[in-house]
Amino acid sequence: MRYLVFALSILMVSVASPCFPQTTTSSEAAAQNVDEAFRSGNALMAENKYCEALSLYQVGLKSQPDDTSILYNGGLAAFKCKQYPVALNLWTRLKTLTPDDWQTRAKLIQTYQILGKLPERDAERLALFDLRKQDSAGELAKQLQYCRDQFEAAGEAIMVFEEFELKGDRAVRYIFSVLDASRTREKYRLSLGSYDATNEVWRETTKPRPKDSDRLFHLDGYYDWGHATYGMYFPEPSYDQVRAAVIDVLEKRTKPISMSRVEH
Repeated sequence: MRYLVFALSILMVSVASPCFPQTTTSSEAAAQNVDEAFRSGNALMAENKYCEALSLYQVGLKSQPDDTSILYNGGLAAFKCKQYPVALNLWTRLKTLTPDDWQTRAKLIQTYQILGKLPERDAERLALFDLRKQDSAGELAKQLQYCRDQFEAAGEAIMVFEEFELKGDRAVRYIFSVLDASRTREKYRLSLGSYDATNEVWRETTKPRPKDSDRLFHLDGYYDWGHATYGMYFPEPSYDQVRAAVIDVLEKRTKPISMSRVEH
């Protein structure tokens, strides 16, 4: 599939005969129009003119409704333009054409979330995880995480990443990356983790003793000035519980239960 950085294939144009004028067929003209709509839409996307880009992509889709690149970019433009039902329609159509494309499925998860279609979101997430299991040597199997959600709270833009597996001494399930004004860099993050050292202490100090398979989770913030813990959870909380807890932190309804500052 082609994305924003790719252009449509250049059309092969035959050399005109010296005796006859060159003509363009209706199909060639239509393809040229699609090419122009795609390239112009991409240029507008680069200028953050998402709604205008969407209009151009929709022109291209009238001629080529199954063009996967325009469907993907059109969905992205619609999402950025906050026309979420349009984004859902375009990415759903794309999924039917490219059912193994995990990036499209991730976009659908984000869109179902923002539309409040939680059963559909959960079904799409399960399908994404199943797709990863089915192709253990594919591109998706190499990915450690995917972008699960994008939202705004307390004047901040947040991107949420979900780890496919809990791995390592400092395993993490969700990362809530709070972006700067340009929305291209992370200012700070909050995460739901389950660290081995914390679990060892928890098991030794909790009565009755938890099973070795049980895990304690904690919501932490990581800032330039240091670290803060906002909550401890057993059993593992749902994504919706964690999302609500993060919003409470951002809107200053929840204070840290512990803090540590770093020396600069």
